[in-house]
Amino acid sequence: MPSRKKPTILDTTKLRADALQFDLQAEMLPLLQRVKENKSGRTAKTLVKDGPLRVLIVGLNQGGKLEEHTVAGPFAVQCLLGKVEVTMGKTKKQLATGDLLVVDAGVPHDVEASEGSVLLITITTGT
Repeated sequence: MPSRKKPTILDTTKLRADALQFDLQAEMLPLLQRVKENKSGRTAKTLVKDGPLRVLIVGLNQGGKLEEHTVAGPFAVQCLLGKVEVTMGKTKKQLATGDLLVVDAGVPHDVEASEGSVLLITITTGT
């Protein structure tokens, strides 16, 4: 019986030093290429997953969507490129390149791109 290949976990997802530095411009280019090939219209890469901290970079094609969901801790969405709409119940927030939105824990939300976009999402899962 063939052995199953273990998924690759990047060492950079854990804080193994006092600090990690990322070149977000360099992270965006392959992400934008991958999202064009993805039928779902979205793709993501985890930059940091350590304890209560999660940092992800997310690519969305025009019309690409993150369906409604909640997260256990407060989170921030920074639009690095493009334009998206974040819907929280009846409230809609438009984000464009350079905008930052911070949302409290447990708030149901979805995100839809009105053009090709890249987001930096930071989540804390507890105190």
